[in-house]
Amino acid sequence: MQKVKMGIIGVGNMGTTHSKNLIAGEVPEMELVAVADRREARRDWAKENLPETVKIFEEGDQLIESGLCDAVIIAVPHYQHPILAMKAFEHGLHVMSEKPAGVYTKKVREMNEAAKKSGLVFGMMFNQRTNHVYRKMHEMVHNGELGEIKRVSWIITDWFRTQAYYDSGSWRATWAGEGGGVLLHQCPHNHDLLQ
Repeated sequence: MQKVKMGIIGVGNMGTTHSKNLIAGEVPEMELVAVADRREARRDWAKENLPETVKIFEEGDQLIESGLCDAVIIAVPHYQHPILAMKAFEHGLHVMSEKPAGVYTKKVREMNEAAKKSGLVFGMMFNQRTNHVYRKMHEMVHNGELGEIKRVSWIITDWFRTQAYYDSGSWRATWAGEGGGVLLHQCPHNHDLLQ
C-alpha cells in the first residue's frame, strides 16, 4: 500500500504534535513530506527535529503548490483555515483542518462548497471525540441509562490555560488572531461534543 504524503501547514503547538506523531509512525499509512511555518523559530525547530527528507517552506501556499503532498493538515490561526483549505482543494489535495472551521460564516460556507465540489476528503480535527470519557457519556445518554436529559451543566477545571499558554502564540485569544477568545479557541470541542 502506498503511503499518503502529508504536509503540515503550521508547526506551532498542534502542528508539532502532528509532526511528531507522523515521524514516530503513529499513522503508518502516512509519511510526513513537508511542513510550512511563517515563523523562523518554528522552521528552525523543523530543521533540527524532523528528518532531512521533510521539505520546509515559509508559506502554506508554497507547500500546497509544491506538488509534494497528497494531503495537508492545516494548523494555523483561524482566519487562514478556509483560505488554505480552498487553495489545497484547487491543487487536488485532501484536507484536515484544525478546529474551528473559520471565523466568518461566509468563508466557512465557501470552504465547505469547495470541498464538496472537489470530491476530495475533507475533515475538521475535533480530537476530543475519541476521548473514552466522552464516548462513554455519549453511550449513556443515547442508551437512556440516565433518562431524558433536561439540562446540562458542564464545568471543566483541568482545561485552565495559564498566561504562558496564550503567550505561546501572539494570535491566541485575540480578535485579530483568531476571531475571539475561549469560545472560539477551546470551546469548539465542547460545542462539538454537545452536538
